[in-house]
Amino acid sequence: MRDPWGLNERMFAKWYPKVVGLSEDAGQRETRAELIGQARGRTLELGAGNGYNLPHYPAAVTELVVTEPSPHMLAHLRAALQADPPPVGSWELVRTGAEELPFDDDSFDTVTAAFVHCTIPRPRLALREIARVLRPGGRYLFLEHVRSPDNRLLAAFQDAIAIPHTYIAAGCHPNRRIEALIADSPLDLVGVTHGHMPRSFPSVRPTIRGVAVAG
Repeated sequence: MRDPWGLNERMFAKWYPKVVGLSEDAGQRETRAELIGQARGRTLELGAGNGYNLPHYPAAVTELVVTEPSPHMLAHLRAALQADPPPVGSWELVRTGAEELPFDDDSFDTVTAAFVHCTIPRPRLALREIARVLRPGGRYLFLEHVRSPDNRLLAAFQDAIAIPHTYIAAGCHPNRRIEALIADSPLDLVGVTHGHMPRSFPSVRPTIRGVAVAG
């Protein structure tokens, strides 16, 4: 049986912050700030990675629950939270995946995720969990890279490299149709903006960001 946190996952945790940092410096930081700045009330972040979203949470967040399944990424998160805590009412770090969240129904006002759904083994189940833990009218704020919706050559390239990409990048599927997954979930998709990740590999360049609401 494969170790789910084996060598490639450990290496990914080392190089991922550096690679993503290039995109952050080239404009992705502003995109995150615009999205995460909309969080309100009790907020849950899924798959927080090394903590690039943390500085962007506003004081309107009364409680922030930060989750991450990887033990290797948790070290980055603890360091980021302790060195520069976000300006929220309180925060908590929890190790968990997105497919079986250890939280009560209707317990969050906001759920956030950035570049997370590409790695979730069962993304439909994760979306059902998001809908379950959100209060009615609560918002899911997402930023994801996706299979190119308008460039057939790029989409074909993403499909062709999906298997090796998934292994090298610790489970990251470059060709997921995440907008369609959200639209087909219990959440109501109310707004999507298509864009691109600056200074990134072509396989992860097309992006979407937006809002979905719990019924």
